[in-house]
Amino acid sequence: MALHRGLNIITTLKHVSIRIYLYFLFFLFIITFGLSMFVLAPLYKAAIAPNARWRDLNVLKIWPHVYRVIWRSVSNKAYRDMYPSKLTDPPKLHNNPSEVRIKDSWQGSKDNCDACKLTCCAQIYCPMIDHKGRCLCYGSWYFGYLYCGRHPENQAQMDLYNCPKWEMRNAPQEDIKNTQA
Repeated sequence: MALHRGLNIITTLKHVSIRIYLYFLFFLFIITFGLSMFVLAPLYKAAIAPNARWRDLNVLKIWPHVYRVIWRSVSNKAYRDMYPSKLTDPPKLHNNPSEVRIKDSWQGSKDNCDACKLTCCAQIYCPMIDHKGRCLCYGSWYFGYLYCGRHPENQAQMDLYNCPKWEMRNAPQEDIKNTQA
């Protein structure tokens, strides 16, 4: 029992440390106007896109994107509330299938957005999407601990991006189907 509790504490400390590290990198980015990304390139790359080649990352497109996301997170409480996470939360690399499901009307692939023109990435002009439509930060600490891996996890996120793929499991149409059965 004590060993299990000790492992939980170590795991929680790991999650807290990674989040603080990410926040520190963003803080450095802000106060240096993005120049820290060049000076500390290996640290940023390891946190944001460990499997991508540095030359595939378009830093000049990343700069305005980071500022937009930070500004939106700081200035818009409704946006901030759409991505609830505590310092101690573990990373997520996908949404929770017990909370969301794929809409019956979705015609694309189940494991990706299948070049949907309304994807969240397209709407926010994400610079981490390469010319082949792949996410360069998939599986990274940024992806799992911050925004991307947590999408979609609530109705507000789906409404914001007008998502044609996902819906909440407790959506009204499911309740109607259950009452008709």
